[in-house]
Amino acid sequence: MPYVTTADGLRAYYDHAGDPTDGRTPLVMVHGASQDSLSWQHNLDFFGQHYAVYALDLPGHGKSGMPAGGPHTDSPSNARHVLQVIDALGLDRPVLMGHSMGGGVVAAAAALAPQRVRGLVFVDGASVNVVKSSGYNPAILDMARINPGDWFEVSFRTLMGSGTDAARAEEIVMDARRCIPEVAFADIRAFGGFRMETLLDQLQCPCVIVEGAEDWSVPPESARNVDAALQARGIPTVYLEWPGVGHFPHSEQPATFNVETLAALQRLDL
Repeated sequence: MPYVTTADGLRAYYDHAGDPTDGRTPLVMVHGASQDSLSWQHNLDFFGQHYAVYALDLPGHGKSGMPAGGPHTDSPSNARHVLQVIDALGLDRPVLMGHSMGGGVVAAAAALAPQRVRGLVFVDGASVNVVKSSGYNPAILDMARINPGDWFEVSFRTLMGSGTDAARAEEIVMDARRCIPEVAFADIRAFGGFRMETLLDQLQCPCVIVEGAEDWSVPPESARNVDAALQARGIPTVYLEWPGVGHFPHSEQPATFNVETLAALQRLDL
């Protein structure tokens, strides 16, 4: 199993596909809240045909170590970890792909170190003020504090689109049940507290924005606003949105996600 040790001394796990020695562009995948690198299981090998792919476990998730001070409760802390993993792996200007909470993480990484990021892919992760724009109860933290695993399981079930196969839906729900409750609650804090609008002026690289039309957590209207704001600044973007798909397009409809997201990356020369 592949691990690296970051500058902070954290043992970080990643899954990998694609030959890193043939000059192909590195692609780093960052999972969403209460998930881990396994959430990219239907995408890793496909993108590995075109990129050197690294699917990370964020601190405290999956097989990665827990930070000494406890799980990260904000996106910038996770972003600094991602940049340290990139350093430890020796990656040259990777494309960063982030799902949900991971969208905020990769956006924060690109804002912190714009010269080190080639491009971004937001997978249902490009939303302004998620609590306000999504319809989440403002008391989200109080509601989830008692049993974060149950909260995520219920939320995940409501977040999948009408076109999602029942067996695939159960697979996605299992992601929520694997996560350590303390880490899952930290993820809720990171996701609910992130403000994409505060970073938009700092993003300099091309962006692909992927949306499920039935996602209420990161609603398409908010993602379209992010797309418009980036285009107004002259940032090249491609916006993708699919009917019948919810918050997990890469898991709900991986064949469509893989082919169309790759085409979007190629349109942007990423």
